[in-house]
Amino acid sequence: MKPLFQTFALLLALAIPVIAQEAYPPPPPPPAYGPQAQRTPMSPDDQKDFNKEYSKWQDANAKQNRADVDKHARKMEEIMARYNIPPGTPFDAIATANGTVPHYDVRQFQGRFSPDDQKKFDKDYEHWTDARRKGDRDDIAKNEGKMQELMAKYSIPRDVPYDALSSGGRGY
Repeated sequence: MKPLFQTFALLLALAIPVIAQEAYPPPPPPPAYGPQAQRTPMSPDDQKDFNKEYSKWQDANAKQNRADVDKHARKMEEIMARYNIPPGTPFDAIATANGTVPHYDVRQFQGRFSPDDQKKFDKDYEHWTDARRKGDRDDIAKNEGKMQELMAKYSIPRDVPYDALSSGGRGY
């Protein structure tokens, strides 16, 4: 009888920690942020404010205005903190209500430039294409910066293709 009792006691001793662990719920998964993340949505007003600050932040980045970049980043980070979104989360992962990149027709941005700015853009675009053909990185960056500056002035997103905005050399 003694060996049977010892075996039962040993099994009971091994089973108690397992039974105790089952009483606790599993820990929640760590929060994920980004386009596929399931997160508590922002209020419509906060999402609208975040999107507005994000747009201003992009424009300030295009113009290389560090003071405005920092100002708009702080405002976005304040909104993020209210929703316990980690500070390292990219702004573009939060900027739209559904977490996707907005889709738009590039034609809606054509014809926005003033005649003088269209001439400048066309000239910079021509120089940019020549620099790309030659592989001149400095000229590529210089002309791309000029085109991005004009695009920011007219609130044209950075990812609109340059050739869609060029008048095809007819402007000057």
